[in-house]
Amino acid sequence: MNQMRSAIRLVSILLVVAILAVSVSYMFIIKANRAKWINLANNTRVQDAKKITVQGKVLDSAGVVLSESSAPGERHYISDDNLRRALSHTIGDQKNMSFTGVENLHATKLLDMSETKTGYMIQKLTGQSPIGNDLYLTISSELTEYILSVFPAWKSGAVCVINYETGAILAMLSLPNYDPADMSLAVQDTAYYNRVLQKRYAPGSTFKIITLVSALENLGDVQKEEFTCNGIWNYSDFALRCASGAVHGDMSLTQAFADSCNVTFGSLAHRLGSARLKTTAENFGFNFEFNFEDIRMNASNILKNRMNAEDAIQAGIGQGTTEVTPLHMAMISGAIANKGVMMEPKLIKEMKNAQGVTVSTMTSEVFKIATTPEIAEEVARCMYETVRGGTGTRAAISGYTGGYVCGKTGSAEWTNDKTRETNAWYTGFLYGDKAHPYAIAIVVEEGGYGGTAAAPMAAKILKKAMDLNLY
Repeated sequence: MNQMRSAIRLVSILLVVAILAVSVSYMFIIKANRAKWINLANNTRVQDAKKITVQGKVLDSAGVVLSESSAPGERHYISDDNLRRALSHTIGDQKNMSFTGVENLHATKLLDMSETKTGYMIQKLTGQSPIGNDLYLTISSELTEYILSVFPAWKSGAVCVINYETGAILAMLSLPNYDPADMSLAVQDTAYYNRVLQKRYAPGSTFKIITLVSALENLGDVQKEEFTCNGIWNYSDFALRCASGAVHGDMSLTQAFADSCNVTFGSLAHRLGSARLKTTAENFGFNFEFNFEDIRMNASNILKNRMNAEDAIQAGIGQGTTEVTPLHMAMISGAIANKGVMMEPKLIKEMKNAQGVTVSTMTSEVFKIATTPEIAEEVARCMYETVRGGTGTRAAISGYTGGYVCGKTGSAEWTNDKTRETNAWYTGFLYGDKAHPYAIAIVVEEGGYGGTAAAPMAAKILKKAMDLNLY
């Protein structure tokens, strides 16, 4: 009998401990995500507040009003049709169709729903509707509209430009887009989807940036080695070929990167193995659930479930199960330009209350130390050679003397249907230009080769950003 009582007592204690552990874990989850859950525009409190509160304005970095309200429950958007559509995923809409829009993610700020201020009480006491906060974004509407004008007509894709020293997102375009001022218009199924933040693409040869970093970190004096490309490399029953049947012959590591040699980088990935390549990628933010303050971005993935030799080879050239969002790719390039330091992306530059008083301003934050300054400098040099004489020559900016244009092209297979074009990639940055610390990522879906479809666009966009003197 005593043994039975002891057993019951032990089970009871264990049950209480288990319940407490679950409760504590639940409390931590609630605490960690409370702000985001409250902030979402579909939250009941938010919907109620919209009925009595005049929402604050959303403005771009130059003070251009992008959306505003003059009474509770209504919203007006900038009259320029092209600009309104170009910024649709950034601003959002009143039906909350774009989950990444400021009007959805930061609804409580626009409504000034602080815990010490109740709109219902203000309305009851004064008879006046409370007025929310104005949000000034880091985004340049002029640059975003320009990007729309140079993006290939009728193509889907994404472009983002960031300040790699501060993390500020200077431009963000996702296509197809929609009109937040007229939600009755028919749009494509994916028009509400922000490809910059939500779409995970195979990175193709742009991932060779990561493979190069990993090789420099783990393979000794690999930069002093000579490599030979015969156009094809056979591993077991897997054959890896260079694009367009290219045979690069004998070359240095720098030249192999500049010419985007699949044979060289597939063999490097094989030498590295899945574990070391995965570790380097994770240092740059892969397999990480992003929990940024200003934006919601999907995770980029690599070698999560499969880790054999063929998987490593495929990952080393940005194929297989490897996938990345365009903003994350811009952050990767930015980390190379920023001596190995990856900054947290920022979208809100400043918040002012209804009296015009600044409530908060953007604070730059380091997200990750991705690699060493020495390795970052070596990779930047290889990316410079890519633009100077490799696959990225069309990204060069004519007459530019403020620094160095560095980049990497990519052409990523995304289907087994060989009749469909590859997705065209370009990512890069301006190096050594303190006035214009810009990094960029471009994807043109079914655009073909990154060197012809995306690189020329990058040159135009970065030139425009410099002309606007954005920071």
